[in-house]
Amino acid sequence: MEFILREAERLIQKHKTRNPFEIADCLNINVLYRPLGKLKGIYIYTRRSRYICINNELDSPARRLVCAHEIGHDRFHRHLAIMNPQAQELISYDMSSKPEREANVFAAEILLSDDEVIKLINDAEMNFFRAARELYVPPELMDFKFQILKNRGYRLEAPLNATGDFLKK
Repeated sequence: MEFILREAERLIQKHKTRNPFEIADCLNINVLYRPLGKLKGIYIYTRRSRYICINNELDSPARRLVCAHEIGHDRFHRHLAIMNPQAQELISYDMSSKPEREANVFAAEILLSDDEVIKLINDAEMNFFRAARELYVPPELMDFKFQILKNRGYRLEAPLNATGDFLKK
């Protein structure tokens, strides 16, 4: 997990933003919006160009999450798309796979700062689900952030155990 967190932090520091659309732009990744049916997003590498295709029916917070998730695939799983164009579908549909989990960890680190999450959780009137809503992320992504924070020594307990398939729903 450490290599994922280091890359996320490196991108945040280098580009001075947590906005995944700005990061994608800085990385020369083309972001497109298309009708994708039940699919929320997909990472495509073709002809030396990189694309993140996002379902155009998603709302703004979901688009933001999918963009961050797909940047994770660009950073760590581009080789799968290069070696086998069919891998794009594998990445998209096998939501319990290691690449999906890694992309979710990356997205959690890009979208949620430690300070922001800790501040909300320490608020006596805030609970896990309200904090996720406040940050415009699904509870499953908040669970991934909790796992990151627990690895950093914070004593947190999430009321759920997210799997990699929450973007499939």
